[in-house]
Amino acid sequence: MSHPNRPHDVSFPFSWRFLQTGWRLLFFNQGDWRDDPKQSAAYNRGGYLVEALSHCQECHTPRNPLGGLDRSKPFAGTPHGPEGVLVPNITPDPETGIGNWGKDDLAQMLKTGETPEFSTVAKSMGEAIDDGLKYLTEEDRAAIATYILAQKPIRNAVRAAGK
Repeated sequence: MSHPNRPHDVSFPFSWRFLQTGWRLLFFNQGDWRDDPKQSAAYNRGGYLVEALSHCQECHTPRNPLGGLDRSKPFAGTPHGPEGVLVPNITPDPETGIGNWGKDDLAQMLKTGETPEFSTVAKSMGEAIDDGLKYLTEEDRAAIATYILAQKPIRNAVRAAGK
């Protein structure tokens, strides 16, 4: 599906591009993906797909007051996601995350958008699945599940503002 480009809606003074230099110094780490030799090939493949290609933390990690990722809560979800929607905790925490999901559950959700709780993903995640993730191989979706479910469980009950 084709969409026309939208003009940026970044307000003054953030629309001044040169100001991004400071932000980049604080929050941008340039470099190549490096496999963890202590981990399996599936974990490392999943890490590459999640961190280097898909950038899952951009939506699933809360942000600090300056707009950088809160690195103390990777994948823990946020009520302030893209388009103003809640983005769930996808750490393996059994109470507030996806700790009760199996690898097959997560891999299947990445293909169909349907969760083990019989709901469907919405907005940006639905687009991510429809536009790319459903076309990955079964092995790549399983690798993503391996990587995500191996992360540190973080208790973070993400709720909409005011709830």
